Amino acid sequence: MKHILIISANFPPEPVTSAVMNCDLAEALSGDYRVTVLTPPPSRPREMDFSHAVRPVGNYRIIQQESYVHPKSQILGRFRESYSFGRCAVRYIRAHHKEIDFVYNDGWQFVGLYLVARACVKYGVPYLVPIQDIYPESLLTKLPKVNLLRSSVRALMAPIDRYYIRHASRVRTISPLMADYLAKTRRVEKERFLVIANWQDDSGFNIDSMAGQGSGDTTVRFMFAGNNSRQANVALIINAFVDADLDNAELYIMGGGNERERCEALARQRMADNVFFGSIPEGKVPEVQSRADVMVLALTHGTATLCIPSKLVAYMLSGKAVLASVEEGSDTARILHEVQCGMVTLEDDRAQLTEAFRKMAAMSKQTLRDMGSRSRRYAETHLSREANLKRVVETITRIVNENR
Repeated sequence: MKHILIISANFPPEPVTSAVMNCDLAEALSGDYRVTVLTPPPSRPREMDFSHAVRPVGNYRIIQQESYVHPKSQILGRFRESYSFGRCAVRYIRAHHKEIDFVYNDGWQFVGLYLVARACVKYGVPYLVPIQDIYPESLLTKLPKVNLLRSSVRALMAPIDRYYIRHASRVRTISPLMADYLAKTRRVEKERFLVIANWQDDSGFNIDSMAGQGSGDTTVRFMFAGNNSRQANVALIINAFVDADLDNAELYIMGGGNERERCEALARQRMADNVFFGSIPEGKVPEVQSRADVMVLALTHGTATLCIPSKLVAYMLSGKAVLASVEEGSDTARILHEVQCGMVTLEDDRAQLTEAFRKMAAMSKQTLRDMGSRSRRYAETHLSREANLKRVVETITRIVNENR
């Protein structure tokens, strides 16, 4: 039986999207192949306690590498984390390359991906690399706006990124814009790219969105749900919502992340008695999001241009209207305009977002529900596990068969 190695930076019990997707992939492939998953100790989200967590049980083998982990958003720590897990994966490939027929290279970007790619090339093992964020471009947005610094970092890192993209049998991107950009800037033929959006299991999202709301309830509940990071721009959401001065609306910030404490302090400073914070228990994303009328997404400049955020997938599967502060040319903006399931404002534009809060708070509940219905229909067709997982499995099967 052919042997497939999945190198997975995240894997359940971590509840993050990439972990769940890779678990889905391992389970789907294990029906026809011998599957091994290499993964580091669980660490995401940072505030979650994994001391008693249990790995999933499936028809595949999970090998946890005791590599260094660094969930805090710090460049040097993340670099060490990527290198450490990458080296562990390389050691495994070196020891077992004769029995490995394919590698799904989804380690930590970007050094870890490079190390695995070098090992695969050395031993003649085909691999597919999924790209969620574009490096070094994504990293540059976190550095001080000093041209010499940014150009130096780009010059050092660009060859590393180009290597694992150019040598991959396929490169999976999550949006057409991302594929176009990488093909042009990395000088790789467009046919090498596989555009498949991130997926989530839509079966759990069939929850009554009116649960707990009586027919006379006129309060419009806005909600941000997910990882509260700097790129998530939650401080902008809070400031714009408070600026809107709405008597009939509430804002819920659900989930943890590196910026949560700072955002809680901001809400206190602005004396926002209609802004609430809460956590999302494991597996309860659909239930939590079902309480909202409008889901809110705000991403800093350069973050949303070339990808479809995982938050958007979950928001649309929940059947919710979406208010998004993102770049106008992004796939997120394109989808929301095309589906007519919400409103889009320019990224980092507090005044526009404030006005959008006012407009959506003035809409009837039925109008918001109609927007949400359109969200759900689009997500079922384009963002569901059933549709997108099948395409990844079919691609891997073709690559394995081509290399017999």
